[in-house]
Amino acid sequence: MMLFGTGFLIVGYLTASVAAGFGADVVISCSLVEEGGGLGAMRAGGALFSRTPATLVLRDLAVSPDLSPETLTPYNPPSTPDPDDIIFEAKVTSPEIPEADSLLHADCNEQEVTCEISSYLPRGSEEGSEPAYFIGSVQLEGGGISLTLVLQTLPVTDKGEESVAPPLLQSKLKLPLSQSGTLLTEVVFVVFSRLQSLAVPLGGDALLDCGFKQQDPFPLREVGLEWRLQHRGSGRRILEMRAVETEEAPTVHVEREGSSVDPGLALEEGNMSLSLQKLKVVDEGTYICTVSAGLFQAQQIVQLHITQPPRVSLSVDTVIFRDGLPQKVSCHCERYYPLDVEVEWQYLLPTATEPVSLSQNVSLSSHRQYGDGTLSLSSHLTLHPFALPPGTTVTCLVSHSSLETPVSLSLTVSEPEPAETSYLMMVGLLAATLLFLYFVLR
Repeated sequence: MMLFGTGFLIVGYLTASVAAGFGADVVISCSLVEEGGGLGAMRAGGALFSRTPATLVLRDLAVSPDLSPETLTPYNPPSTPDPDDIIFEAKVTSPEIPEADSLLHADCNEQEVTCEISSYLPRGSEEGSEPAYFIGSVQLEGGGISLTLVLQTLPVTDKGEESVAPPLLQSKLKLPLSQSGTLLTEVVFVVFSRLQSLAVPLGGDALLDCGFKQQDPFPLREVGLEWRLQHRGSGRRILEMRAVETEEAPTVHVEREGSSVDPGLALEEGNMSLSLQKLKVVDEGTYICTVSAGLFQAQQIVQLHITQPPRVSLSVDTVIFRDGLPQKVSCHCERYYPLDVEVEWQYLLPTATEPVSLSQNVSLSSHRQYGDGTLSLSSHLTLHPFALPPGTTVTCLVSHSSLETPVSLSLTVSEPEPAETSYLMMVGLLAATLLFLYFVLR
């Protein structure tokens, strides 16, 4: 069983060496994840899964021809085999690992590599049968390649002509070790994604990357694909494809309008990427690409984030204080997504060079949600005439994940209206009202 999610990932280190005539070797620290304890362990406060330190050595990775051998650190197997060590030595000549260079350069790019390995039972096989299989997840954190590898054990051959002793067994897995103390395996199936997360504007289109490779040459006798969306505890199927050698064309079932997979690329190149058109807020979430081919099945996960920048406006462009009374101004943020907008008020006095943050006399409205899932929010600021002289600039700054820089809108404080002017206006209005009543009631 393979676990997906950061809760069971162990941060790894990388070294590399040149494999003469083939490519490079990459060494990744991993975690061997096993089921343990079950329900009883959970009730007793124990863990449902046990984790044991392990190492994954990817042999003969095809890398860029301009890679300099001087930049690589040799990998040296243990001088004395230890049956407690778990070292998966995986041959990777076919299928090739896509974008293997990114694993080699992870340290230089200050990217962490995470890895976990679990036992795996291919379809139609029985537990305890030979060869044994494992499935490993290798991810480049912060963007980049994500791999799910199916490893098949290889027979251990004794090079010594006079040796009759049985091979050393790994103490936990009970599998024979090579003379170097490693578990000899080869990669027989790979499902990968070169883009683990992407953000797309509301109403835009997206291409979710997913592909696979395996030892058997294309075309394949039977290939299956399912794309599912998981979001906030619920899931639904987006698309399903099944291709059988005896049938003329693949069968594709689309359950989300505007989603598609290219069957030709899927069967000829292993390209299982999902195209989504006219994205809505409800399309956001975790997309699971499940690929099955022959005996094997594996997954990749792609996070899709929907974004929509806010429309920002001010209630007024100019503030005029009347009769020494405070004035209320509003900054409106409309039709944005997701729910992470931040509003800040600042003022700049006419004689100052640096703005000052306004934190008092500020209030926020509740969020308003529209039918398309977008949101709106208003921030209200009460201004006092004696604190802000004429010529002061008041600015509303709006930050949002869809914006590279905050949106900035400003208003100015004008000269206040003279009190006598307001008094004369009130007297005139009162006189007009009395005159009107006199003619109506007489």
